[in-house]
Amino acid sequence: MKHKNKLRKTFFKELQKGKVKGEIILFQPLLVRIFHWGFAVSLTGILLSGLELHKPAKFLAVSYGDMFEIHVISSWFALGFVALRCTDAILRQDQSLIPKLRDFKVFPKLVAYYLFLRPAPPLSRKYNSGQSLIYFSWLPLFLIASLLGLSSYWHGEHLIWVWRLVGGFQRLRWIKFSITIYFLATISLHIYLSITENLSHLQAMVSGYERKPPPKRS
Repeated sequence: MKHKNKLRKTFFKELQKGKVKGEIILFQPLLVRIFHWGFAVSLTGILLSGLELHKPAKFLAVSYGDMFEIHVISSWFALGFVALRCTDAILRQDQSLIPKLRDFKVFPKLVAYYLFLRPAPPLSRKYNSGQSLIYFSWLPLFLIASLLGLSSYWHGEHLIWVWRLVGGFQRLRWIKFSITIYFLATISLHIYLSITENLSHLQAMVSGYERKPPPKRS
């Protein structure tokens, strides 16, 4: 045990002396990581159970009642994680998920980079313009889907104005289905880019830290 502690102290001394290339920084705080993985698991439960409720698969030996229970529990957990993330962002004054005007301006350049039409992506904040736009879009769409889900759950006993606003129950179901497809498409893109673009960001979502490379000398 003493030997391990000695190794750890030596390692951190080397980091402090700057003998390790790059700077280790805290990129994702603890509450952000808790939100990310908690929301990822609960949202996966919502999407998969929602699709199953929409059109049950014959090969799944799960009753409608059990699947509905999974859907409801996952929804409440996801709402709790969203509340946690919003509270943390307010307390830390974190605006990294709020798109700026510049994000809209440089977004075409980012798309050109992903299409191999540019050698490098445009300069960005903590998240690039595409990430900011997608992440920010998830919040209102998730809240809208949750409201529609509650109104359909109560079958007209409560929130009947939501039914009237969207034009009936069938249109309400199609709006929820469209939001589900949007989440599935953007989450798949998010996973693909997380694996292929910058693994250090993925590492930071687990440990919280990533290595910031030293500035290039001209």
